[in-house]
Amino acid sequence: MTSSARPGVRPPLADIADRAGQDDLLQIRNDLMTVYRRIDEDDDRLFPLRYARAGAIEQGRHGRRIEDAEAELPPILIIPDGPALASVLPYDVLRRMMTQRGLDVIMVEHRGVGLSRLDAEGRDLPRASMRLENVLGDLLAVLDHAQVDRAVVYGVGYGGYLAQLLAALHPQRVHSLVLDSPLTGPDDEVASQRRFRALYWDGADERTDSIARVVRRLVHEGVLDGRRAGPVLLAVHEYGGPDAVRDLVDLLAQGRGSLTWTSVREVLAQEWLRTTPYVQENDLVSRISRTELGLGSHADGGDLDPLQLTAQHPPDPEPFTGQPYDLPELSRGITAPTLVLSGSTDLVTPPALAEALAARIDGARLLRLPGLRHSILDAHPSVAIIAAWWSAAGCADLLADRGPELAALPRASLNRVVGEGLRLALRAERLSPWGLRLASARFRRLEADVDPQGRRARRSRAL
Repeated sequence: MTSSARPGVRPPLADIADRAGQDDLLQIRNDLMTVYRRIDEDDDRLFPLRYARAGAIEQGRHGRRIEDAEAELPPILIIPDGPALASVLPYDVLRRMMTQRGLDVIMVEHRGVGLSRLDAEGRDLPRASMRLENVLGDLLAVLDHAQVDRAVVYGVGYGGYLAQLLAALHPQRVHSLVLDSPLTGPDDEVASQRRFRALYWDGADERTDSIARVVRRLVHEGVLDGRRAGPVLLAVHEYGGPDAVRDLVDLLAQGRGSLTWTSVREVLAQEWLRTTPYVQENDLVSRISRTELGLGSHADGGDLDPLQLTAQHPPDPEPFTGQPYDLPELSRGITAPTLVLSGSTDLVTPPALAEALAARIDGARLLRLPGLRHSILDAHPSVAIIAAWWSAAGCADLLADRGPELAALPRASLNRVVGEGLRLALRAERLSPWGLRLASARFRRLEADVDPQGRRARRSRAL
């Protein structure tokens, strides 16, 4: 048998430059599972839905059968936030941490994202197939394929929305629930918007009253553009809390702080925050966000609107058509033991939403975590692991009074790095104002070079 390849030249094993080739390469991983799903009820074609199951691999290495582990604790189905967030690659370290504690962990990739983005022929899934009903079917298909009758379901944000649907509509598959900073419906962002403005525009809280007064003055004087300030202040709050917001606002009032402000604003504007392959991919699943969850539909363009960026991306959103499920009503019928996690400084899903949800679910317990922000799984994985483990053991209700103790545990390294970086930037602007003013002026001139209209080139223009 002869080969057409030139002597001394090896034919490529796979073209890893394209998306399909990268998917094939990643399938080498021994913790990655595939279940083939129909694309949609009106489309009989199949697509490979991926999920990671770490427990079977780790326990096998240590000589334990997965059946023995399941007899001790049920598997943990983790549904990350989203709908645009992947789970296979971003949460490798978390799954390893959980399996080291004896947990059997399953994480499903959201359809339209990461390794579950392509159909069987290597093309993007159709946007029309991005529907909550299909996503719920994906979760059930993963449990069936993994041969898991009942699981502890840990849902974060949008994942918490899906976890509630799963527990309400398929209670026989849910051992217990952990709802971390859960989304409960389209009106949640109204509560987020109101709470954010109450803190940093109205000064309704004594801890932020002086901050709000300065912010209003800076907007009135034209130092800040109030219509664009909301996302920046929200990001600073999420990573540094009210103290970081206070430091930044105080610096701006002194004529400093513009470099930090501009840096945060420019990072938020970067496309990679919304589109990073295998990590965050918003283009297909934005149909779920817009049409069924209504995310961004409540943006009003007013001063300190934290929803501004959500409303802008994608630039041509589909209209909100109404949620297909009445989740607040469905959640009243949840019978699984439920633990709701809420960070006291969460402005994405404010604590009032978690409190109302815990009150709707019979027997649910609320774990208040002082000083923590949105998504305990991402910001404070040690607490998430404890909550999952205790829920699997059937004693999560005993955690409800231990919020301060748990919140004091070490936080995620990435969040510590970002938070410390923000503090260092603010400290530098406070201690070296002249050098940083010069750097800021150079940055403005650079912006003017790429902006023919010279926007933001003059110091009198608002930040």
